[in-house]
Amino acid sequence: MAEPDPEREPLKTLSSSSPGQVHYVSIPINKNRQLAGSNDFQNFGVGSSDTPTQYHGQGIRRRTSILDQPIGSFKGVNSLNRFATSFQRANSFRAIDIRPDRERSFIDPDGEESYDPNTLGPSYNGRKLSFAITGPGQVSIRPSIADLYGAVSRKNSVIQSSGGFTPSGVLENPIDDSDGLQSVLSNDSTGPYHLPDYSFHDSGNALGPEEDSIVLKQVETRTGKVITVIAGQSTGPQTIFNSINVLIGIGLLALPLGLRHAGWVLGLPLLAIFAFATFCTAQLLSRCLDADPTMTTYGDLAFAAFGPTGRALISFLFTMDLLGCGVALIILFGDSLNALFPEYSVNFFKIVAFFVVTPPAFLPLSVLSNISLLGILSTIGTAIIIVFCGLVKQTAPGSLLQPEPTSLWPKSFKEFCLSLGLLSACWGGHAIFPNLKCDMRHPEKFTSCLKTTYRITIFTDIGIAIVGFLMFGDQVLNEITRSVLLTPGYPPFVYALISVLLSLIPLAKTPLNSRPIVSIFDSMLNVEHIDESLPSSTKLVKNSVRAFNRIAVNAVFVLIAILLPEFDKIIGFLGAALCFTICFILPCLFYKRICHETITPLETHLCNISIVISAVLSVFGVYASLTS
Repeated sequence: MAEPDPEREPLKTLSSSSPGQVHYVSIPINKNRQLAGSNDFQNFGVGSSDTPTQYHGQGIRRRTSILDQPIGSFKGVNSLNRFATSFQRANSFRAIDIRPDRERSFIDPDGEESYDPNTLGPSYNGRKLSFAITGPGQVSIRPSIADLYGAVSRKNSVIQSSGGFTPSGVLENPIDDSDGLQSVLSNDSTGPYHLPDYSFHDSGNALGPEEDSIVLKQVETRTGKVITVIAGQSTGPQTIFNSINVLIGIGLLALPLGLRHAGWVLGLPLLAIFAFATFCTAQLLSRCLDADPTMTTYGDLAFAAFGPTGRALISFLFTMDLLGCGVALIILFGDSLNALFPEYSVNFFKIVAFFVVTPPAFLPLSVLSNISLLGILSTIGTAIIIVFCGLVKQTAPGSLLQPEPTSLWPKSFKEFCLSLGLLSACWGGHAIFPNLKCDMRHPEKFTSCLKTTYRITIFTDIGIAIVGFLMFGDQVLNEITRSVLLTPGYPPFVYALISVLLSLIPLAKTPLNSRPIVSIFDSMLNVEHIDESLPSSTKLVKNSVRAFNRIAVNAVFVLIAILLPEFDKIIGFLGAALCFTICFILPCLFYKRICHETITPLETHLCNISIVISAVLSVFGVYASLTS
């Protein structure tokens, strides 16, 4: 007998100790909707440019993709199509909110979520949720979310009068989402409220063809305000994949250098401590989210803890992080190709990088997400090739069979400080972790997913650090791949293959890094969404401004990469300044402020100690990276 799929377990609701009551609402999906006219696509929230004008007056049928077909273990909620959609949502979470006074990132003052119809994920510039819901007898008139909640309340009263409803608001038998949320409870059930008179229009075909209903989550806060959002869609395996994609990046290429600066005695314990500490602080972020189910982003946590100032600080830190990552990718591109073709300068290849990464910046997120898969595949492929090179080469340098001399201790205090940023930079996924948890079908499984993610990441990062340090010892360069490319004696195909893989990483990741920064300028210049009804001359000007923003941001990446050409200094600064702040200090501060009613004295002391130590190490690391 086959074991039950853990992703098909019933949805869990919050306990009555939660600040708000959580209700799950199941609404049938309208698979063939006849749109009444263009008015149906108004009131999208901010994102009016997403209006699918090609559908006006036409029927929409949900398409079937080959990726929806069962392929081995990839089936149902874990089909390749659902993996791709989940991955696209995860990439959309790399966003910067320029509205510091907004209490919740994706919730408007009416308590309604803005979402992306192509992924069903929250979006700053998406469509209002109520637009996708048609009430009883309605064709093109949108019901308000309050009406929807009223329908739930009326049904609640009927159930309660029959003695079947739990007064606390906790659902004893929550919806069973087996077979893609198809199993919904009947009207006399105590579970989530199935509203057959309403329908949800999946115009973006984000759900698989087997889905018959969608689940919304409604949170009634202590003040009586009702927040309505689409319940999480990602499964455990999808969340693990998205988390690994966040954590395993180009920072691992500098780990052997970090180990060289710190030495064996201090370097390996530091790597282990950073891994354990960031895992713990990710848990703190998870607890903060549990304290208020309406929070979904890191910026929401900052607002809850410190108000508009906190959200503004997070927006600034995220901008610096994306800027630094973009610069590091350009440096990596230039260094790698220069090692293969030394007759051309590094700056020449950085200029080439500009012409390589700029065109993808004009592509939509759905295409960029697919391209970005090349990034994680290239990174993992590069790590495998490095190990292969160490095993096939018989003599030093660059061999695991005959390791180079290494050092047990750092040669100076300054070198130890340099190692702090390099060894911590690879653990910086906290900016996305809140979104990933809220996007889960079963958020209570986030800790389990996090454990699996960290096991894989620790094995990869510490493995590359050890392998690279053994292969090149104290002669290892700022990128382990550059050391390999400049060392003769490997099979000829290795040099070309590494260069190709390292060239694909910036191509895959730079457009996603530039996208949130570009969105800031688009919003500031009021060109983020262009109304098709505008005069042609006005649309031309706005489109020209949008194009200029994309070109300018990538040009800034290249300019900074030319002015600050050292990969290790960029990674060291990102680790020391931003990783310590975002992954160590702020989660502890958030936990103290948001969970002040439940935090224990021991946890308070541990948070205070962590904040002080992290601040000191951050200062040392930043100073060393700027002055070395």
